Amino acid sequence: MESSIKANIFMNKLSRKSLIAISILFFYLLFGVVFKGKHEWIILCTLISSFSIAFFLFGRKEKVDTLNLYLVLILPITLLLTISSFFIGFNYSITYIVFIPISAFFGLKFAFNRNILIPVFSFLLFAFISFLLFPNLFVYMNNHEARTNKPYKKITLVSKNRDTIQLDSSKIIALDFWTTSCGVCFKKFPSLERNYLNFKNEKNIEFYSVNVPLERDKFDKTVDLVKELGYKFPTLYATSSEEVENLGINSYPHLLIIKNGRVRYDGRLEVSKSIFIYNIKNELNRLLYEH
Repeated sequence: MESSIKANIFMNKLSRKSLIAISILFFYLLFGVVFKGKHEWIILCTLISSFSIAFFLFGRKEKVDTLNLYLVLILPITLLLTISSFFIGFNYSITYIVFIPISAFFGLKFAFNRNILIPVFSFLLFAFISFLLFPNLFVYMNNHEARTNKPYKKITLVSKNRDTIQLDSSKIIALDFWTTSCGVCFKKFPSLERNYLNFKNEKNIEFYSVNVPLERDKFDKTVDLVKELGYKFPTLYATSSEEVENLGINSYPHLLIIKNGRVRYDGRLEVSKSIFIYNIKNELNRLLYEH
């Protein structure tokens, strides 16, 4: 009888702790709403939450089944992310799938060994993962086939005066394709401007932003919009979205870098200082100094 009561008490404690453990799912969803899809902050807060929940669960002086409770903590969210990845891709979720179990493990270790270096190291690691590793891993997974060497299929580009523009085939040409409906495109314009100014005096490189027309767009209004934005980089205008789509471009912003009449880069526009691979500065320098 006494052993049965003890078993019931233990199971009740385990059930309560299991409910606390799966709360990491709630926090993950909450952070997604709070940070509006900004994965760097979502990852950081989710990893800290995973660490903290693990520490709370295992740090109390109550007998628990450590392995089972650890699995309860990490399996639901890991399974959810893994299943969803088959529909939306692993580009975002792989970081969560790998590092949530690790963050929970560090929380468990800190519960059993109250060494202050464990949380200090963990939080520094979480920051590195969130703001450096994740962005670069995401760029690599999306852009690892961006470097290419294929013929450039010419499209019709015009100036604000509707004059047809011929690109100089003897130079390296960077074309940033964007649309008026692309919020990310506008957010990247300041960084594009910074890169344009960095290469402005390089005679062998030319920078252009290229507006791709939407059905709702009016040419004159788009020209006025560009003028209001006030950036120094020159803007060209594609006359047909179909021509741009024939280049294989269907999401924006999109960067083409052309050298000697051949496309040498065909992928996402990366301008952030925290991105060390496939960013526009590195790609232009690579092509500028290659033999």
